[in-house]
Amino acid sequence: MTLLTGCKTSIVTFQTSDPQKIGVKAAKFRGTAFDSTYSNEKLHVHDHIVFRKFTPTKHDIAAAERILKNEIKKVNERKPNQFGRRQYIDRNLNEYFRQYVGFFNKDGHRVIRINMHWDKYTASDRLKGNWDIRLEYTSDYSIVMDGGYQYWSVNVDLTSGTLYNFSVNGVA
Repeated sequence: MTLLTGCKTSIVTFQTSDPQKIGVKAAKFRGTAFDSTYSNEKLHVHDHIVFRKFTPTKHDIAAAERILKNEIKKVNERKPNQFGRRQYIDRNLNEYFRQYVGFFNKDGHRVIRINMHWDKYTASDRLKGNWDIRLEYTSDYSIVMDGGYQYWSVNVDLTSGTLYNFSVNGVA
């Protein structure tokens, strides 16, 4: 287990029972980082898209979270598929389970794709079976259709300190 502190966010990483998945915990959010050996097929990457992956470290994750926190308001300015303040993702960053995938983009920059899943289910929701089973540290990478603000993703360029390919799911 490793612990990283700084910029008010402490991140703990730990090996899960699956050697290709690393658990990530912070005081207000949690997630999974995928090892560089994790299958591209499981990432739902099309055959014609080939990229080199890396395993995000606790330092990479902390840097990605710092960039995300500092830059999300800019890319989310138009608030796509977010209806009302309660749904604004830039106000609710800590309400999501994260899935981190590290890769090198065409310019050779280190990038972390963060896939976000709503993670604030009440105890009552859980008792009724209303929660997302994909939110386990050993769950595979997942893609969700629809769901609006509850499911979104973004690329965090660790080299340039910017966000790109920001996408909020549609609503059915």
